[in-house]
Amino acid sequence: MTKKILLAYGTASGSTAEVAQAIADEMAKADVQVDVFPVEEVNDLSGYDAVVVGTAVRMFHLLPKTRRFLRRHRKGLSKVPVAYFLVCLTLSEETPENIQKATDFAKPMIKTKAPVSLGLFGGCINHEKMTDIFGKSMRSLPEQDHRDWDKIRTWASETLPKLLENE
Repeated sequence: MTKKILLAYGTASGSTAEVAQAIADEMAKADVQVDVFPVEEVNDLSGYDAVVVGTAVRMFHLLPKTRRFLRRHRKGLSKVPVAYFLVCLTLSEETPENIQKATDFAKPMIKTKAPVSLGLFGGCINHEKMTDIFGKSMRSLPEQDHRDWDKIRTWASETLPKLLENE
């Protein structure tokens, strides 16, 4: 029977959605079904063998909709293996200090349930897609993209067996 994984993500301007899809595509190569949904569209975790939750970080915090997802689904997440990933500009440079800051951003996720893996990925600034108040405040910065697609795909392929090893 094919294993089913839910990949739920919180995004503000689409960058995290793109990362989520890349992770799902990589995991699906291993003959698992990966359903990808924005966190606000997920109502039920039953029927999934594992869950991956990803989020953008804004103003040094997880997106509010991701925090709501974690609270709303705490009980369901406790029943399955989970992995988390963050997409943030702090990781535009992967220094030990920045990796620690990004790990600290993930504390609300980790407090919900300890993950089998935590992916920390650089984010991007795309002025066309960043139309909210935060995005407008970022106009003074140049457009940039720090997402390392090879690192993202490698994390996905290395995380999948960890999600399914107890199944």
